[in-house]
Amino acid sequence: MAHLLPAQTATMNVVGDTAYFVVSVPLSALHGIDDDRSGGASQAEITRHSREIADAFNRRFHVSSEGVAGRVLMTMAWSPQTEGPPADSAYVVVLHSERFSSPPQRLVVETDLFGTRPGEAQMTMTAKRDKREDSAEVAILRPSAQSHAFFKGGLATFADFVRIGIEHILGGPDHLLFLLTIVVAAAGWRYWLGVVTSFTVAHSITLTLAVLGVVRVAPAVVEPGIAASIVLMAALNLWRGGPAGLAGGRARIAVVFACGLLHGLGFAAAIGAIMAQGAHRLATLAGFNLGIELGQFAFVGAVLLLAAVLRRVVTVPPGFALTRIASVIAGVLGMVLLVWRLP
Repeated sequence: MAHLLPAQTATMNVVGDTAYFVVSVPLSALHGIDDDRSGGASQAEITRHSREIADAFNRRFHVSSEGVAGRVLMTMAWSPQTEGPPADSAYVVVLHSERFSSPPQRLVVETDLFGTRPGEAQMTMTAKRDKREDSAEVAILRPSAQSHAFFKGGLATFADFVRIGIEHILGGPDHLLFLLTIVVAAAGWRYWLGVVTSFTVAHSITLTLAVLGVVRVAPAVVEPGIAASIVLMAALNLWRGGPAGLAGGRARIAVVFACGLLHGLGFAAAIGAIMAQGAHRLATLAGFNLGIELGQFAFVGAVLLLAAVLRRVVTVPPGFALTRIASVIAGVLGMVLLVWRLP
């Protein structure tokens, strides 16, 4: 079934002094549209409430150039379905245009049109000038980052994706669980530096290759594989206790590297396609990678600090007590993720 625009996406094309938008708005972000309470909006319901949808959109979607709002030319609501049998949709497509007093050089878009259902808490917007692919710039809007300034240059794009990388790693329980299993396996800065560096290099390689289109692996394979990597590392911790049981730290680093290649494909599945579309691809890739590393080291630092505090205030049994506790927790949660992600 073909759709006018995928869910959770938006486009902006600037031609002269006018900005044209096509925005998918989750039905759960609107009120009073689903008359029959089917959980979706039919073409008839969208037509019946077109004025209400347009009014809500204009109240909650703002565009400005140098602090000055544009003049709204048109706001129209449509069903996203373009062919096939009529069906209710979980979102509405809004066509919108605004004109400015002169061709805008830097446009700021701000909105809170995010849904309440799973996966609806962000909007990926692609902006272009005169429909030129080489001018494309992509931004991710979400409740914690409701505005974005487009066409502001590579350095600002780099900084934006540093933030997005930090948010992505700290908001990804699967990656954090994996980091937990490798950090608690042994003590010592040489070991920690080795495994974290191995993970970093590995996921950077596959993320870059996926963004460049060199490597393609289906998410249906990658996502369960990431969950399985958590279970594997937790099991290795419980089996022999630490790197010594795996013929030393080098063996553990090699295993972490192999798992890191898989995690890099996971990063790419989440955001790689977005980076591939942007005009500032290198700045975007570098910023996102740096953000991941900063978030990663922040998490590792927090884990090590917490472990040090616990050792001072709590009597820890001999052996690998903390390793075993953390590994059991990570292993159970990893198994839950694995079952959840299996087709």
